[in-house]
Amino acid sequence: MSQLVATSYGDPRESVSLERTPSPLLGTDDILVEMEAAPVNPSDFLLVRGDYGVRPQLPNPVGGEGVGRVVDAGGAAGTQLVGRRVVILPTYEQGTWADKVATSYRNVVPVREDADPLQLAMLPINPATAYLLLHKYADLAAGDWVGQNAANSAVGRCVIAIARMRGLKTLNIVRREAAAQIVRDAGGDRVIVAGDDLPAQIADALDGAELGLVLDGTAGPIVADLAGALRFRGVMVTYAFWTDTPPAVPAHDLIFKEVTHTGFWVLNWLRHAPRAEIEETYRTLSDLVATGVVAVPVDATYRLDNYREAFEHAMTRGRTGKILFTFA
Repeated sequence: MSQLVATSYGDPRESVSLERTPSPLLGTDDILVEMEAAPVNPSDFLLVRGDYGVRPQLPNPVGGEGVGRVVDAGGAAGTQLVGRRVVILPTYEQGTWADKVATSYRNVVPVREDADPLQLAMLPINPATAYLLLHKYADLAAGDWVGQNAANSAVGRCVIAIARMRGLKTLNIVRREAAAQIVRDAGGDRVIVAGDDLPAQIADALDGAELGLVLDGTAGPIVADLAGALRFRGVMVTYAFWTDTPPAVPAHDLIFKEVTHTGFWVLNWLRHAPRAEIEETYRTLSDLVATGVVAVPVDATYRLDNYREAFEHAMTRGRTGKILFTFA
């Protein structure tokens, strides 16, 4: 089997290598998944650089999520999955940048056969994050407003799609006009290119309405302007960051409007949620992919041998779609 392995912490272009090894022996809880596709995510690069929420002992296979078909099982627990298409959950107990992946049967969920495998491969992290952000943190009714930065990201576009399905409206902040057009095309209700007076831009876009929920995918100072538009006891959730600058929620909003600010990481949900909830969430998302409600643009696919080119492409600024590895 072929797999990408991190041999040191640092720049992925220098610290990841392609290794070819015999197929592993399966333990009684293990299954063997023949991979169809696996995306390249910013979180994968953070992990390889040593800046993520998990820091495995090296060398370690890398790749957080993907889709494939179970071809073997080491014990009775996994036998029922043989032949099934499954998504591999981002527990980081295995690497998905490989033509075959051995993992516990607990780290996969069966998904629909009639959905696009590229879209299914991207299901476990970004669409799941968007879905959970919209369902777990605020009591929202049809017509309520959700605000978000990084609206042109994969999570941002999934938020727009799922919010529209629920009858919610989205206020979307981006940093350049090209990104704004992407968000408009995705169905964002209001789109703002952040300018010198962002609070005034937000107030004008909302036209007297208030936000029930703010989704923060950047951290940093822009958070303060979104927090100012939250309603009484509104909620802000930070789920990603671009720099180490802390999200700046003003004390005025925390105290006088009793705004709640919390964080979200999909791995924590996977660790603590009931198994039934996890399976139901991914079944729902699989249905949304199969019916075209959730679709993340794809920029390019690469074979595993071309991983350096894939990494360079994934690191390109202004890229509008995802990069994935695909397997025969």
